[in-house]
Amino acid sequence: MKKNLLLIFIIVFSSNLFGQEKIFGFYSSNVAELGFFVTKIRLNKNYTFDYEFSGDLIHQKGKGKFEIIDKNVILLKFDKEKEVEKSVAEILSSGNAEIENKKYKYKNGKLFPFHIEDDYVVKRGQAYSRHKRFLFWGERYLTKRRIYLKKRTE
Repeated sequence: MKKNLLLIFIIVFSSNLFGQEKIFGFYSSNVAELGFFVTKIRLNKNYTFDYEFSGDLIHQKGKGKFEIIDKNVILLKFDKEKEVEKSVAEILSSGNAEIENKKYKYKNGKLFPFHIEDDYVVKRGQAYSRHKRFLFWGERYLTKRRIYLKKRTE
């Protein structure tokens, strides 16, 4: 009886633990969002990160520190304007060279972004389909599919 109770306690306790060591590493988009936007993030063990977002005429780079909230929510806090680089087209169009802080939810080796205004996790977005328009020919088309940042080895 005591062994069964101890075993149940160990299983429940270990399933509730969150290994922060799993978070650190390099993440990139599983698919190009809207056909050409790709995000890359490196989370370092000293709680700093490198961020890159590129596609079409936009290219953003940034560095900063991140913190872990509620076991599996990661908040990226970018350094001030001097360390943030943007393309000339982006600076001219927005007039602002600072990247806003971003939030991601970690689950099973994947980072899911939060929607900025409503603060909910985005799991589906517009991306090119894996299938052709017709059975064996035709171009690929935009459709709703799962989007996330996948942990990768460089």
